[in-house]
Amino acid sequence: MYRNFADIEIFLRGNKINIGLLMQMALVAGMVLLFFGSGFAQWVSDPSVNTKLVADTHNPIDLTAVSDLNGGSFVFWQDNKFGFQSEVYFIHVDNDGKISFRADGKRVSSLNGPEDYPVCATAYRNSAVVVWNDFSFSNNGYLYAQKVLSDGTNAWGEKGLQITNSDDATSEYSVGVDDSGYTFISYIAKESQLNGDYMVEIQKVSSDGKLSFNQEERLVFKSHDRKMMTSIIPDDSGGAFIFWIEMQNGRSMIFGQHVNQSGKKIWRSESIAFRGRPLDISSAAHNVISYVVRKAFKNLIYAAWQTQTRSKDIYHQLISYSGRMLWERGGKLATPLRGNQLDPRTVCTDSSIILTWTNEYKNNKDIYAQRYDEKGRPQWNRVGKPVIKIHGDQFGQRMIDDGKGGAIVAWIDRRIDTLLADIYTQRINSEGKELWNPLGLIAASGRNTLKSYLSVVPDGNDGVIIIFKNSIKAASEICGQKIFSSGTYSSQIVSFNTALTGDSIKISWIAANEIGSTDYSVERAVEGDKQDISWKDVGSVQSQGKGTEVHYDFYDTPDTSGTLYYRVVQTDAAGDIQSSDVSSINYYGAASGVVLAQNFPNPFSDSTTISFYLPDPADVTVEFFDEHVVKISEIDKSFPAGENKITFYAKGLKPGVYFFRLKAGDFVGVKKMIITN
Repeated sequence: MYRNFADIEIFLRGNKINIGLLMQMALVAGMVLLFFGSGFAQWVSDPSVNTKLVADTHNPIDLTAVSDLNGGSFVFWQDNKFGFQSEVYFIHVDNDGKISFRADGKRVSSLNGPEDYPVCATAYRNSAVVVWNDFSFSNNGYLYAQKVLSDGTNAWGEKGLQITNSDDATSEYSVGVDDSGYTFISYIAKESQLNGDYMVEIQKVSSDGKLSFNQEERLVFKSHDRKMMTSIIPDDSGGAFIFWIEMQNGRSMIFGQHVNQSGKKIWRSESIAFRGRPLDISSAAHNVISYVVRKAFKNLIYAAWQTQTRSKDIYHQLISYSGRMLWERGGKLATPLRGNQLDPRTVCTDSSIILTWTNEYKNNKDIYAQRYDEKGRPQWNRVGKPVIKIHGDQFGQRMIDDGKGGAIVAWIDRRIDTLLADIYTQRINSEGKELWNPLGLIAASGRNTLKSYLSVVPDGNDGVIIIFKNSIKAASEICGQKIFSSGTYSSQIVSFNTALTGDSIKISWIAANEIGSTDYSVERAVEGDKQDISWKDVGSVQSQGKGTEVHYDFYDTPDTSGTLYYRVVQTDAAGDIQSSDVSSINYYGAASGVVLAQNFPNPFSDSTTISFYLPDPADVTVEFFDEHVVKISEIDKSFPAGENKITFYAKGLKPGVYFFRLKAGDFVGVKKMIITN
């Protein structure tokens, strides 16, 4: 038995096979896996254009997006495409910018009434859950939920799952999904009778769409005090943490409750003034305007909130799962920076917390950031570091973890005296250093358009996908831009293929939204020509100018035969370089002897085609071996001169590495193939 590749090489040598062929086979297999592992990118490289994600929108509002945990995103929005009522739609866009199903979006429900205010959360990989208010059967509306898949499937029935069924007016709601697939929905309800109570309620939904909590378990807290702005975080033990703002003696405060897997309420206030109530998180000395909560490290919850008294400040707190405040009661002041501090946003890494906010001072708005340890101590400096500090208004920031202990921040940026603005972004590392353009990397420009509803989603490779609404006069679009972790834009090449035309190979591609000043280099690699695969420049093409879709063709007449690989490398005006996908083709135009091509497809699961060229008619033997070089089948047959093909079937074979060897006269050629599940 052959235990390793060295043993196989000895066997092959003894059977008249060149020693270098085995290394070539390994390299070819690597090329196959590399070349055919991804699709064609459709994100554009011009931030003044951006990728239009949805066709045929009318006036999309309440736009929101979440990750699909696979480098792509689900996008939800409310629209009145037909002019008489609003409906909730969604799309799925993959990592390359491709829309997975109908480009105009699909409705989340087939109900006939108006729908509004979609709120969403990532579920399992390639799925998401969305909650909305539906008015088909009630003037106050009922909450509905739907689980959607990346192929456009509505997993909880075409109508969706009804969450509420009372006449109570439901206002605000939040949704989260835990690692076991349970969906948790919190919402604020107001009893229908005059001077009725306000209620915070919760519902737990299984992955297959079954409601878990009864009426008693649903009620989190009920009182006559006005409540608003609920948020929910699953605890990954079958329960959830629920937060809301409540009016107390003319002040708005944050309260929280931990509900376990069976609906039992865990947290209780330790304050004398709120004894017997849920946990009071903020101080009664301040009015809370907005807040954000996130799951932090070591089974902790981080909360940050904006207050308003004489000035606007940001306070924050770290809370244990048991409901114990780890910092001073009422929260710690996040920064002593002069001016008003607005709109806190946060990400929590494995060992620290990064907080961003908008600083308003002397008629300017700038984005600041600070990193804190688990004791709430600032790590970068005393007041925080500016993410962007430039004349004008920078606001509305959104943020994601960059996967390296830092963060990627995007914001609306008004650097000139106009009501319209651009979108900029910046990546900061764990030391607070800016990794991209110090003035911010532009993600969406064009000062004649109004941009809103900004969302940021990780691309699965430490980069970011930015999604937003773009309004041009009376028209509105949903657009996106992908930015790599290096701070560069995606390739413009959206289609690429090769075809045999006479003795030449035609290389064709399409450039989307080209803006000119772009060069394309056509490169070729020959299978097995060297120990290290190398690309050869065989020609160049200059851009034809601006256009939504520009088609290019290039003809190459190779001086070698066999399996050839082609790609196009784009260099834009800024010097940014992106490559197309790779296409392979079998070419025999320069052949003077027998040529054995690589099988296609490779890897394969059912069958694959093996092509070879004979200068003259010949008797041919093709043998097939498993990874231990044990022969599993053989073909002996006479073939005519020219290109010939045979089909190999994988039926009954286990996934793994296999070899095939072709003998024709004095010629012996060996290739490696891979069978997958």
